[in-house]
Amino acid sequence: MTTPEVSTSQLPWDAADPYPLYEAYRREGDVVWDATAQAWLVLGYHAAREVLVGQQWTSDPRANQAVAAYRLFTAEIVQTNMLFTDGPTHDRLRHAVRDVFSRSFISQLTEGIESLCKQTVSAIDVDEPFDVMSQIAWPLPVVVVAAWLGLDPAQCQVLREYSPAVIRLLSGITDTDTLHEGLAASTALITEFLPAAADRRVNPGDDLLSYLATAPELSLDEVVTTAILIAVAGHETTANLLGAALTRLLTPTAEDTRLADHIDPADPTVLSELLRLDSPVQAAARTATADHHLANVHIRNGESVLVCIAAANRDPHLYPAPNQFLPDRHGPPPLTFGHGPHYCLGATLARLETSTALRHILARRPVLTDTPTWRDTPAIRGPQHMPARFTV
Repeated sequence: MTTPEVSTSQLPWDAADPYPLYEAYRREGDVVWDATAQAWLVLGYHAAREVLVGQQWTSDPRANQAVAAYRLFTAEIVQTNMLFTDGPTHDRLRHAVRDVFSRSFISQLTEGIESLCKQTVSAIDVDEPFDVMSQIAWPLPVVVVAAWLGLDPAQCQVLREYSPAVIRLLSGITDTDTLHEGLAASTALITEFLPAAADRRVNPGDDLLSYLATAPELSLDEVVTTAILIAVAGHETTANLLGAALTRLLTPTAEDTRLADHIDPADPTVLSELLRLDSPVQAAARTATADHHLANVHIRNGESVLVCIAAANRDPHLYPAPNQFLPDRHGPPPLTFGHGPHYCLGATLARLETSTALRHILARRPVLTDTPTWRDTPAIRGPQHMPARFTV
């Protein structure tokens, strides 16, 4: 299929509120063609899981022949990044860091995350106007991941500066300009991380970067790429998830009540429902490496799909009243962190950070002072600004 280059600005959904469009598309079926995105949109839960399992689908962006921009990816960038690799290479890269993302290991970070959340939230005075995103949601996960990796303040600043461009690159949905910006930002981070990784390989310390640097199965380039991926994807996911959750919990409903006044932020079912309703990752790109028959639709070898995770999480066949916040609902686990070989390594850490931050923030009874605005990034959804103040 010969198609024009897709632009992120031309993707079919609105980052602030994509759900009405998903529902409109769903009337056509669980898998529908979108001429704007030049891809099949996978909307149904079961169809989404089938693609994410990964059999005869590739995550390599260069396989998408419809988007000329992807030809700018070099082999080195793809082959050292577990997001873009499949099969044995992906398994090797993932296995190298598997142990430090286990539930038992992440649980050891609880005390430190608790302290950082308390410190960040308590720094804001009662009735002081503040922006939730720039003063809590963004800096908090950056501080957590920087402390874990053992980054110094200068490296932390570089991470915050270049992460937005890199995360747009990692989404796998991009145009030429965005890809150039992402590659430039990646180069800046590599320049910053490479000397540190090389030093940790010779003089390891008690931090995650040292753990990666001394992993025998990783080359130095793979150490750097993996560290950057953990740093960028880790804090971006948590920041957007926390911001979207707070927007939902603090925005008055039609009955002029707030969900925040009626939920227990420590209840894991509350977080699960927030994850289902407001996935920070809206879609994941895949390209078929064989012909597929998916939800009664024939997808040919070489064609691309966007697995609309946010739409699958609201599949009405599996989640009755899918747009309602019902923490006691029964249903399959949401696909917010993916499924199959590419299931998010940092899911447990993101849950821990988000639930801990929500407890500390809601304990101070925040109120919104203006309507939140949203980032103009269709593949990654989260608030841009959220004006608020604490009442206690």
